[in-house]
Amino acid sequence: MNRILVVDDEEKILKLISNYLADSGYQVSAAESAAAALDLFRTTIFDLVITDVVLRDSSGLDLLRQLKEIDPGVQVIVITAYASIADAVSAMKAGAFDYVEKPFELEALLLLVQRALETSLIREEIQYLRQREAPAEWSERLVGRSPAIQEIKRLIPIVAASKTTVLLQGETGTGKEVVAEAIHQASPQRDRPLIKVNCPAIPKDLLESELFGHVKGAFSGAIASKKGKFELAHGGTIFLDEVGELPWELQAKLLRVLQEKSFERVGGLERIEVDVRVIAATNADLKKKVQSGTFREDLFFRLNVMPIHIPPLRERREDIPDLAAYLLGCIRPRLNKEVEGISGPAMEALKSYHWPGNVRELANVLERAALLCPGRIIGERDLPTEICYPRAGDISSPPRALRQTVDQTRRQYLLSALRQTGWRKKEAARLLGLSPRAFSYYIRKYQLDREREQFGKEAP
Repeated sequence: MNRILVVDDEEKILKLISNYLADSGYQVSAAESAAAALDLFRTTIFDLVITDVVLRDSSGLDLLRQLKEIDPGVQVIVITAYASIADAVSAMKAGAFDYVEKPFELEALLLLVQRALETSLIREEIQYLRQREAPAEWSERLVGRSPAIQEIKRLIPIVAASKTTVLLQGETGTGKEVVAEAIHQASPQRDRPLIKVNCPAIPKDLLESELFGHVKGAFSGAIASKKGKFELAHGGTIFLDEVGELPWELQAKLLRVLQEKSFERVGGLERIEVDVRVIAATNADLKKKVQSGTFREDLFFRLNVMPIHIPPLRERREDIPDLAAYLLGCIRPRLNKEVEGISGPAMEALKSYHWPGNVRELANVLERAALLCPGRIIGERDLPTEICYPRAGDISSPPRALRQTVDQTRRQYLLSALRQTGWRKKEAARLLGLSPRAFSYYIRKYQLDREREQFGKEAP
């Protein structure tokens, strides 16, 4: 049932409209003032608001603007007793669905209500269809079958559906920018701008102007006014990469934008309001920066509404084959070379390397290997020496023989637990102290279901 809020300071008219709409099958709430209407609107979801243009404590047009700030998608019908073109134009500019002049027929108002709700329904259906189509677009670049990447893929459409601030955490080269792009592309704002800012790459004395813009004459060289990144991102998303490197004085201004959705340009007095989703990224431990006094605690809490951790490549080696195939597909057209794949030994070398530069380093290694490869298959000879022959003292990159021994030992433990429990996976996982998800992952990795045939059907 659609919920409607009716606002009018004349009790007789308020009751008349409310009762008529309730009798027509709608759930109706009534308010005699703008303040009461806003209180109701902040605690209840309404599909439509009908308000008089003249209220005892405010203008109906001011109320309209406030409602749109809270919920841009709400439909609003404005009622006026004055046949003024100026009122109508102001209402429509402020985002009203339509307006109606007093005196009016209740049947005519009902038709207008039905039209407004039908329009809302169509918009919601379009948004739903866009969100259903979006994953096919963004998921192609988010490559990996590891539990960590699958969890990030699960979170993205949930996070993208709102404008919640997101903090992406992970080492350099793990793919934080790719995740930021995926969130934007999966969101209803994907047709609006995605503005990227690499905070440490901009000189500190220019960073404030880059983010918030400046007015003409604000400083030496400001020969014209300029919009900042936040203004350019209005209606869309701004991605603040390495936000932990922001100077202390700018952290306060960023906090204000997150809290109030407004700011002033450098040298300006005009308050500029923006509707923008903030995605921040960092390779630093912001909690430690807070403790050391180099990052504001209140800003950290504002940014850390929805944290997403992107693990380093060495912690998700099972993603390397898929990542390598995807990256080679991107590299081939650029180099104009028909490199079809990677040999088994070369892939084992890639999976054994510790990847301090993460996915970015993998992309660079593969581009070099594809360039040097004389044939269609990349071999060990095409890879850098440090990948094929890691240093003996490098614990983070164990020799392949050791990794194979670990895999064989782990496989035997899993098989032994399964046999002891009559192939009851939950009991076997509990016996080994593993979570069900981790246990299922190892079952797939070592293809243990093939071993089950000689033990009969799996127990429930």
